[in-house]
Amino acid sequence: MIMPKNADRLLMAFCPSANIVLRHAEVTDSARELEHSHLCGPTAGLIQAEALAGVALLGAELTRPEEAVTLRLQVTGPIGGVLVEARSDGSLRGYTQVKVMNDLDACEDLDAAVALGDSAEVRVIRSLPGVLLSSAGVEVRPASVPQGIETYYRQSQQRRVRVQLTALAYGGFIDCARGVLIECLPDGDRAEFERIGRFVEDGTVQECLEAGASLQTICETVGVPDVQLAEPKPLRFHCPCSAERVSDMLGSMPTKELEEMICADQSVRVICHMCGKGYSVAVEELKRIVASRS
Repeated sequence: MIMPKNADRLLMAFCPSANIVLRHAEVTDSARELEHSHLCGPTAGLIQAEALAGVALLGAELTRPEEAVTLRLQVTGPIGGVLVEARSDGSLRGYTQVKVMNDLDACEDLDAAVALGDSAEVRVIRSLPGVLLSSAGVEVRPASVPQGIETYYRQSQQRRVRVQLTALAYGGFIDCARGVLIECLPDGDRAEFERIGRFVEDGTVQECLEAGASLQTICETVGVPDVQLAEPKPLRFHCPCSAERVSDMLGSMPTKELEEMICADQSVRVICHMCGKGYSVAVEELKRIVASRS
C-alpha cells in the first residue's frame, strides 16, 4: 500500500525593507492523525488542530537537537484544557483533557469558543530531555489559542506579534489546520507591522488560510511582496513513546504496586496520553521487573 506523502511543513519569510518576519505552518495531516489516534469528537479535534498549528509556529525558534516547546492551556470550558508539543526535528503531538463532548459535538456548527470557555491560563515551556530551559505563563479572556500566543510574546518576551490560526472540520473530521505568525523585529517598521496586522483583524489572512494559500501568496495579499523565503521545514505527527519506555516507566513504580498487578493475573494496558497509542504489558514482564530488583 502506498501512503500519501505528508504535506505538513513550516515556512519562514523575511521582509528586509521593514524587518518583519512571517511564519506559516501547515499541520493538516498531523492534526488528522492525532484526531484519529485519540478518537476525538469533532469539537476536541478542532481545538487540538488549532493548538497544533500554534505550537508549530512556536517551534520555529527551536535550534538545539531534541529541544521541545510545549503549549498548554487550562481553560474554564468543558474541554478542560489542551497540551501540544513541537520538537526541533519537526515532530508534533498533543491531547485534550476531554475528548468527547456530546452536546457540542452534536451541533451542526462546531463552536470551539464555548468548549474553551471564558478564560485560559496559558503556559509556554521550552525544554531539553530532563532540563527545563524556560517556562512562562499568562492569562487570557476569553480563552483563545492565538490570543494566548500573542499575549505570551507581548508580556513574557516583549515582542510584537500577530497570530492567525485556522482549523476547519468537514463531516466531523479535520479538513484543514494552518497558522500564520507575523513579527516585527526590534528595529522593524512598526507602522508597516500595524498595517499588516489590520489584515489579520479584518479576516483577510484567515480567508487566505482557509483557501490554502501559500506563504508567498499571503505576503502578496497583505502587500509585502519583497520577501526572502527560507527552505521549508517538514513537520509530522510523531510520538517517541515505545514499549521500552513503557517498561522503563513500570520499572520506576513501587514494588508493592507491581505485585498487586501481578496478583490480578491480567496484562496491564498502558495508554500514552500524548498520542493515544496503547501498549499491553504481560504479567511475565511485570514479574521480570520485580525479579530484577532482588
